[in-house]
Amino acid sequence: MAFEPLGERADRDFRKQTIMTIRTLFLENALLACLAGLLGHMQAALSLECLLTLLFERSGARVETESQVIYWVNTSGLSLRYRRTLTALAQGLCTMDLTDQGKPIEVRLKDMPP
Repeated sequence: MAFEPLGERADRDFRKQTIMTIRTLFLENALLACLAGLLGHMQAALSLECLLTLLFERSGARVETESQVIYWVNTSGLSLRYRRTLTALAQGLCTMDLTDQGKPIEVRLKDMPP
């Protein structure tokens, strides 16, 4: 029975770990840049953790029409404070003039059943 040289696996694992680290840092920097751009369009302060929780951990829907893309974000179960923050967040995203394939993106809030 023959074994492969020890260096190959260690090198491969190190390369994979390096790629994953760089990818994570790139994603974090992209999210921070998005947050910085968003805060320029908002009156309220917002942390990255709050942004991720309010937008990406909530259910919602995406509707695409001929003229625009609408993202509905579920607000059911939110406290009044978080609902106000999410409202400011949605308004800030709408004022950023984001587009998807040339169509303007609009973010709307809606109480949806679980």
